[in-house]
Amino acid sequence: MPRDQGLDCLEIDCDRFVRRLQLHACFLFSIFFVFIGSVGCVDGPLFALKKMYPYYQSKWREDSKRGAVFTERREEMKRVREQIATMSPDEQARWSKVVANVYSEDTSPELRRDAVLALGKSPHPDAETALIRACSDKNDKVRIAACKALAGRNTETAGKMLSTIAQTDKNMSVRLAAVRSLGTYDTQDAKALLRKALDEKSPAIQYEATVALKTMTGRDFNGDVESWKKFMDGQNIEEPTKTLAENISDSLGIRR
Repeated sequence: MPRDQGLDCLEIDCDRFVRRLQLHACFLFSIFFVFIGSVGCVDGPLFALKKMYPYYQSKWREDSKRGAVFTERREEMKRVREQIATMSPDEQARWSKVVANVYSEDTSPELRRDAVLALGKSPHPDAETALIRACSDKNDKVRIAACKALAGRNTETAGKMLSTIAQTDKNMSVRLAAVRSLGTYDTQDAKALLRKALDEKSPAIQYEATVALKTMTGRDFNGDVESWKKFMDGQNIEEPTKTLAENISDSLGIRR
């Protein structure tokens, strides 16, 4: 083969090699971006890799043999929460006991909170007993969930627990949840506690007390604490004809 023709062939082969290299590079980058796009936040940035890697699959299988994995247990608890209110009384009794046991025995605050939320949907007495215990849970979020779950149960025991939490809990968010839930208890004890809350130094407590009283009485003084105090003290107070937003607009000279 002549030398020039040989060089031409070499140049053609080089061109083919470069094109193949470029195609391979494009293919690899495509795979990379598809992989990155498939990565979720369920278990950190390596979740998709863990699903593909046999070691992690085997570890998950071992966890499943020992019992349901964490995410599965939370999903099961969610399903119980969504269905327990429509169950028959016998089923409610059975599931209330099961969920109460989960709350009592599980070390995960998230699962205890999930259990509390499920128990809040059950009218069974066992559910309320567990919710009363949950009001003393060491985790703030669990106690908040318990206070919210006790709303509307209207039993003397639940009302007393909410009153206690509203006055003594060290976490302000827990106290606020208890105060708001007391608005669903139309009892003299609840009214007395909410009237006392109106005298608190904390504006947040005062505000939640007005929200609870609005729920309890059906009256609305637009969050005016002084008006609520007079009303709760037996004075004949007229409700404002304008909403709070309208009063603010008027004071700022904003046309509606």
